[in-house]
Formats: sequence, structure tokens, C-alpha cells
Amino acid sequence: MSALRAPIAVAVEIRSASAPEGPGRVFRLAAALGEDGVRLERPAPFEIGRPVDVRLTLPDDPEPLAVRAEIALGEGDGEGEAGGRELTFVDAPAETRVQIHRYVADRLRLPSLR
Repeated sequence: MSALRAPIAVAVEIRSASAPEGPGRVFRLAAALGEDGVRLERPAPFEIGRPVDVRLTLPDDPEPLAVRAEIALGEGDGEGEAGGRELTFVDAPAETRVQIHRYVADRLRLPSLR
């Protein structure tokens, strides 16, 4: 079961610690954000399952979030030949999950559950 996601349009920096081929760092525009991960407007050009470091800044929050994630296929990505559109968070810190939860609840006008 995936978490609720809210629309967002912010730059996402995606870095691969080990990129023997292809780019080591790319930027993409985020489309939706939830406690479980972020969906990108366009696929990131990394192989599916690759661990990456993600940085993004929430609106009205000056401190960027830094999270470890894995590249995953999103809707419309086909077989993933161009990479994946989903970044699934891996062991996101509790404080980061709370910040994202607040953003999603505010954006979707939901009562905060925490």
C-alpha cells in the first residue's frame, strides 16, 4: 500500500554514488510527493533498482531534504529502458517523513494525523 501523495513542482537532484556509465547527477522536476517517495515528470536515466541520493526543497521550507531512494518504474515507463519515474525512499529519517506528511496534509487539506 502506498502513501498519499500530493502534487508538487520542485527541482529534485538525483545523485548516484556509483555510476560507471552514464550521468552521476541529474535534475528532474517532481510531480507528486508522499512519505514513500517522489514521482518525477520525466524518468531519471539510471537503471531500475539503483540506489540514489535525493535532495529537494519543500515550498516554504528553506532546508533541503536529503533522502536515500531507489529508482523504480512509474506508470508510462514501459520496460524502463529510459530509467524510472519513481524514486522510492529507503529508510527516510522520521523527521523527514514528518515534514513530508505535513506538506501532503496541508496541500490536500487533510487534518494532520500526527
